[in-house]
Amino acid sequence: MNTNTEEQRVTVAPGVRGAWLRPGGAWDGRVVLFLHGFADDMDAVGGLTKRLAEELAGRGVASLRIDFRGEGDRARTDIDSTLDTRTEDTGLAYAFLAAQPGVAMERVGVVGWSLGATTAIVVGARHPTWFRTMAVWASPTGDQWEALGGSEVGQRALREGAATEEIPGWKRITTKRAFYESFRGVDVDVELGRYPGAFLSVRGSHDETVAREIEFLNRAPGLPRESVIIGGMDHVFSVFEPESGRPARAVAVTAEWLLRTL
Repeated sequence: MNTNTEEQRVTVAPGVRGAWLRPGGAWDGRVVLFLHGFADDMDAVGGLTKRLAEELAGRGVASLRIDFRGEGDRARTDIDSTLDTRTEDTGLAYAFLAAQPGVAMERVGVVGWSLGATTAIVVGARHPTWFRTMAVWASPTGDQWEALGGSEVGQRALREGAATEEIPGWKRITTKRAFYESFRGVDVDVELGRYPGAFLSVRGSHDETVAREIEFLNRAPGLPRESVIIGGMDHVFSVFEPESGRPARAVAVTAEWLLRTL
């Protein structure tokens, strides 16, 4: 493993920050784009995305982690993003990769966590040639307008223009009407059916959507496609219980997948 990696903080586009991590030694152009979850940042809860990026860099794969506009700060409570701004930022990140010397654009992968998984799947469906492989962590499934817009806080934001909720153990978050409206017509299962590349879904046995995992996986038309369910792991991959080994297991299986399919 090459531990001589080189990370640079970069401006991907106006308002979009990123961390560009290149292997320090020989590099064959493989690269992975990381898309963070809702109201999080590029390193992700528990630094788990950064850990995966560092693991890949040590094994010869470059990566780009980005902060989505209107989010991108774990301490931020007022959220101004939408699914549309997220997909736009992903496109800007893809263009950034295309401009980097040495990147093999036919060997680009993407990893998305939670809402980042939705973002990855939607972009992969709209641009089927962009990603050779995709790994999603704790991905939502099904109709997102129904799931998000139909929630109590979603209904309040749609009526009043904004709504604030207290998420126990995390923070108070204010979301806007535009955030929920951006999910009209978005069914993650249907979008996944339009993405042709290799596909890995990783989730914990305590994730609320685990019951639909087989149906969800079978929506992916590409090969290989695989699912890994880690016993005892929750939606945030048990990052606050590192001694359990579950977060490390998620990183390991995802790294092996990306190395195999890129």
